[in-house]
Amino acid sequence: MSLADRAVYATQPTALQGQIERLLRDAARPDIAGEVVALIVPNTNRLGAGVAAAAAFKLIEGESFDVVLIVAPSHEGAFGRLAVTRANAYHTPLGEVPIDDALRNELCDEDDDIYLDDRGHFHVEGVAAVLPFLQLALKGSFSIVPIVMGDESSAYCTELGAALGEVMYGKRALLVAAADVVGADEDAVERFTAAFESFETTELLHLLGSEALRVEGSGAVIVAALAARQRGAIGARVLHLEPGDGQGGPGALSCVLWR
Repeated sequence: MSLADRAVYATQPTALQGQIERLLRDAARPDIAGEVVALIVPNTNRLGAGVAAAAAFKLIEGESFDVVLIVAPSHEGAFGRLAVTRANAYHTPLGEVPIDDALRNELCDEDDDIYLDDRGHFHVEGVAAVLPFLQLALKGSFSIVPIVMGDESSAYCTELGAALGEVMYGKRALLVAAADVVGADEDAVERFTAAFESFETTELLHLLGSEALRVEGSGAVIVAALAARQRGAIGARVLHLEPGDGQGGPGALSCVLWR
């Protein structure tokens, strides 16, 4: 892996803001006819994934949401539950983002497998990599409900997708899922794109559960598709899909679902 591949987002406010503002300024706004319900964006904090991230976040630039629900994989290994942080806020170099306490409790009430638990949270990837883009792209203040998937089985994906779809009802809410492509077989990119854009969740589950398309955060991808569909999504598009080299070299994924 080259030095450029290992470069990460800045940790100082001015430098980080400059990096993200440049990425958003250079990104072309995809042409979709509808209201964005969910985004899938890179899980990594590698700067090389910034182009893929900006392709998605460009779609909500200048928009306002009351709450953003963020689903990310665990960076502490599997731990058999869906964890919503106990903290009152997440901190980034660009400032503090409050947690929506009422909505996280509502989410936990939706399913017995969703708990208040800090395991898997507070890493440089996942939620921490997503928030600075939201802070600069969105208009006005917003709160978040960050969820880490300590289990990405199909049963947990179905449970969380249904629960998120329920709690988003009647709210000005956005769902953001974080995932990274680690590697892919020759035809896997085309198969994923076809399945995702036609809402073929059974094929997505099969593909993401195989070795054909290796994704860190595959559960978050499935959850986003299920929850968005429940919230009336009628369109889906893969904006950027760059397979990794399978040996640690970075890949990048971004998608949008709209209604």
